[in-house]
Amino acid sequence: MADETHERIGFREIDEHGNAVRAVNPNGREDPERGRRRVLVNPFVVALWVLDAGLVWFCFWAFDAVAAMAGPTAQSPSAQVNFMVLQSVPYVLPGTILVTAALLFWHAWQWQKKHATT
Repeated sequence: MADETHERIGFREIDEHGNAVRAVNPNGREDPERGRRRVLVNPFVVALWVLDAGLVWFCFWAFDAVAAMAGPTAQSPSAQVNFMVLQSVPYVLPGTILVTAALLFWHAWQWQKKHATT
């Protein structure tokens, strides 16, 4: 038997962390609590780390391409690729540094929030 009064009103209790507490019917038997799967990793932060790794790889590749401009070899890229690389690196490199710094500050903030003394 469900507690129709509370379900109809939509009243939900929350615990000290802001999580919803499962409603308990005082007249019915207790059901085993269904397991809730909670994601421990923020997928947006993971995507930002992957993007940052890609930008770092691009910067290393760009510096390697600039170094290859010193002399023509079989592995050196074309002049058009070198031009595009040299035009984009001045914008990608600061962006990479900013994304890395922002992610590190975010992780520090989350750690501080998790280990705050009360």
